Amino acid sequence: MAEKNISTLVKRYEEAQESGKNAYFDADEFSELADYYDGLEDLETARTIINSGLAIHPGNTPLLVKKAKLAVYDGEYDKALQLLQSSTEYDFDLYLLRIECHLQLGQYEKAYRLSEELLEKEEDESIDNIFAELGFLHVEADCFKEAILYFEESLKANAGNIDVLSDLAYAYEMVGNIDEAIATTNKILDLEPYTYEAWINLGKLYSMNEDYERAIDAFDFALTVNDADSNIIKLKAHCLSLSGRAMEAIDIFNDLLLSNPDDTSICFLLAECYQSLEMYDEALASLDLYEMLDSESEELFAKRAHLYLLKDDYDRATLAIQKGLEKSPDSLDLRMVSAEVAFKQGLYDMAKNIYLKLYEFNRDDFFLIDKLAIVSIKVENYREAASYTEKLLDMDPNNMSIKVRLALLYFEIDDKDEFNAILDQFTDKELSSLFQLIYTPQSSNYFDRDMLISYLNKARETRTLFKNLKY
Repeated sequence: MAEKNISTLVKRYEEAQESGKNAYFDADEFSELADYYDGLEDLETARTIINSGLAIHPGNTPLLVKKAKLAVYDGEYDKALQLLQSSTEYDFDLYLLRIECHLQLGQYEKAYRLSEELLEKEEDESIDNIFAELGFLHVEADCFKEAILYFEESLKANAGNIDVLSDLAYAYEMVGNIDEAIATTNKILDLEPYTYEAWINLGKLYSMNEDYERAIDAFDFALTVNDADSNIIKLKAHCLSLSGRAMEAIDIFNDLLLSNPDDTSICFLLAECYQSLEMYDEALASLDLYEMLDSESEELFAKRAHLYLLKDDYDRATLAIQKGLEKSPDSLDLRMVSAEVAFKQGLYDMAKNIYLKLYEFNRDDFFLIDKLAIVSIKVENYREAASYTEKLLDMDPNNMSIKVRLALLYFEIDDKDEFNAILDQFTDKELSSLFQLIYTPQSSNYFDRDMLISYLNKARETRTLFKNLKY
């Protein structure tokens, strides 16, 4: 409807509302009015109009779809499906809504069946749009593998759709395929080289891949588009720090602090840079500046305690922990540091008790389970250490250091069955490394896999002391 006509329609509606009369509108007019108020984000008026329209024109598909969309917006997916149940005519938006509801309710088979029906009903010339819409719906439902398939099909028909490429890159990132996410983002930049968000995302993806130099380059390109974005400058500086260029990062953070003195998060970033350079006094000074500009916080006390721990200043570390726990008695970070302080002082039973209390509420924390395994080794409870290490291997099956530790634990406690079971998980190269660890300085160059396992079992039987091994 032309702008003049919608203005006239809106005027009629508002005059009727003011006078308390129920003006008559046909179904299309109700639909146009609802769209108008929806565009103004006046959802309550849009709801009223839709309900009024359905009271006069029951079963009207466009109005039912609009009402169902509002239900979806409210997260009422069952209600939306009930509203759409009575409509028998084919409507593209109606299908998409039904698919979205089924996906959000976890009814994936129904969603798939409707998706197949939709693809059969639509004409070939719009197939790229259908695949794209289905991909978007699956992204919203966190069904990223399926979204990738739909987006790839959409791009076969229209390789230059920036929106599809952006969501495809995101879906790849969510399934952990960072390389494909990077390749897809580069396709966006091939099409539109000055896309600010794409350069930012590319930098973030490279940093996730620990390719910090390329991340820095990407952030530099983003900054050529907008050099005033302090968040991107911070990301670049953080990557500089991670790439071993901490002094460059420190210069950038200091400049940012001068121009943005209210951004106290920069103090923490400075502290991390100084810590990476083992400049602990400078790191502590950055935390003091944070406290002066902002206030005391759980994070501040935890970072301060950790820095004192690195300086082997256990008294000040303990004091910082005590002050922090007074304000945040349930702080995981502070209690972890307190356990580390006890551990470093050789108070293994105290450290273990702290770790165990934390473990009661954090049973999937890899770092915490690792600490429990290590402290169990320190008190020579190797069976318990093996139990914790098994949990770690379940969480990260390809972690070589965990596999070696577990093998050495079974080696020490002379558990033949478990020792051989873990050896079965080693590659030939990993077996050779384990042999050289136990049979230092002998070479394994002329041994095949069976010989390596045989020699490792002989060593187990002679019980080389585990506690004297370095791992």
